[in-house]
Amino acid sequence: MNDSGSIPVRVPGKGERTLLRSGEEPPPTSLADFLEEHQCPLNTRCGGRGLCQGCRVELTRGDGGKENLRACQTRLADLPKDLRRVDIPEASWRDHSLHGVSVFEIRTSLPAPDPRAAGHGIALDVGTTTVAAALWDLATGHCLGHASIANAQSRYGDNVLARIQHAVEKSGGIRDLQSRLVAKSLVPLIRDLCGRAGIEPSNLRMGTASGNTVMLHTLAGEPLDGLSVYPFRPVFLVERIFEAGALSSKLPFPLRLLPGLGPFVGADIAVGALASGILEAEAPVLLIDFGTNGEILLKSGDGYLATATAAGPAFEGGRLTCGATARKGVIASLRRDRGTWAWSLVGKVEPTTAPVGISGAAYIDFLALGHAEGLLNDFGRFATGHPEVAERLDADGDRERFIRLGPNLVITEGDVAELLQAKAAIGGGVATLLDEAGLRPGDLRGVYVAGGFGYHLHPGHACHIGLLPDVLLEKIETVGNASLAGASFCLLHPFPQALAPLVQAVRVIELNQVPSFEDHFTDALRLVPE
Repeated sequence: MNDSGSIPVRVPGKGERTLLRSGEEPPPTSLADFLEEHQCPLNTRCGGRGLCQGCRVELTRGDGGKENLRACQTRLADLPKDLRRVDIPEASWRDHSLHGVSVFEIRTSLPAPDPRAAGHGIALDVGTTTVAAALWDLATGHCLGHASIANAQSRYGDNVLARIQHAVEKSGGIRDLQSRLVAKSLVPLIRDLCGRAGIEPSNLRMGTASGNTVMLHTLAGEPLDGLSVYPFRPVFLVERIFEAGALSSKLPFPLRLLPGLGPFVGADIAVGALASGILEAEAPVLLIDFGTNGEILLKSGDGYLATATAAGPAFEGGRLTCGATARKGVIASLRRDRGTWAWSLVGKVEPTTAPVGISGAAYIDFLALGHAEGLLNDFGRFATGHPEVAERLDADGDRERFIRLGPNLVITEGDVAELLQAKAAIGGGVATLLDEAGLRPGDLRGVYVAGGFGYHLHPGHACHIGLLPDVLLEKIETVGNASLAGASFCLLHPFPQALAPLVQAVRVIELNQVPSFEDHFTDALRLVPE
């Protein structure tokens, strides 16, 4: 706090603003909480417990000296009296703006819409990191628009385990999660879509909601105690229907929460399998829904095997130095152009536009291309002495190696390690399911890749590093946001009968109970599998 009582803050891409007027006393709160209250949210991915580096900011004092600190552990009253400015790095900024990673496709056979079903409805995909929605004309089956927004629950942690911990350990924790999801994510998203279509949200006839089991529990306001310890016991997995306003007065339409398959294998992959056509496809086929809570479904013979794996937020840019969700101006893909890095950006931008971050799919390009050119070894370490590899001090004063892509974009060895952990979670889960079914990767007739991350993914690069099974590239299909597609299908058409073969025949595998998973996970930590 400087002598005038103000805190000048520089926000990525938004310039500088002053958050506290002269003469005001600093409230007894942390810098992170104060910034949150003033629409400057940080990546408090550990829930503000001081266990991560997501809320690092840089202070500039009156003498020009600089200091890096964790905002969640810094009280306002403890800020330097001669504070000149607080700089929020791109990696610490939590973007809640609307963006467009909501592309989806319904591939299963559709009955004709019922012309008597007049009005409009909303389909929701409640993801751990991103919430997406599609607005539909119920009579014509025409999609009037779709969009997505960051899940505002990320204030309490960037993964389902952190959200569970907040719900279990904090008084009113589940109410925190529910109210923040509804007020800060669902309501603005629905208002935006309805506003563009000239429809009042109060006139929506109905809605459907898909998502992993934890996210649907937080939407329903149900306790998460049963999902905090093994054996896991969710409060519900079957479909639930809430009348208009029953969950919140801000959701003034009946809302149908769609059925899931297991404690961490949720409605998102169940209805995603329905919409992507896997239930009608000839076995064996594999569906991988990439997300913070990665979910995998294998159709083998007459049955199904499903599992969930804690991939973390890296595929969506989380915990990475310059990572970002695939919104306008973010690098969608990387390539090598005569020994230098070149890229394509998300959205329609000018050729001279400077990128504002790196998407998860582009990081996969980096891993594959970097390994092919000798920038990275099989364990993800940067090549010593390579002209593109440099060193610097990180926020804790330790030396770290990095590669610079552009003036404000770097990829560090720590980023690579985070990506390899996420890759190993998915790769280990896929290998375990194939083992359980007695299959090899080459036996697969198709691999379906779902999620916003998968939409921009280069299949060849993903196979090169072992993120996807080693199959012919023509067997790999990207299906966009399969969960949103499934929620849309269930909004437009009767679905229980269509889902019955999956619900009745699926066997959910809990990876922590399968001894071989640890070996598969460890093998997959290599950048390129043996």
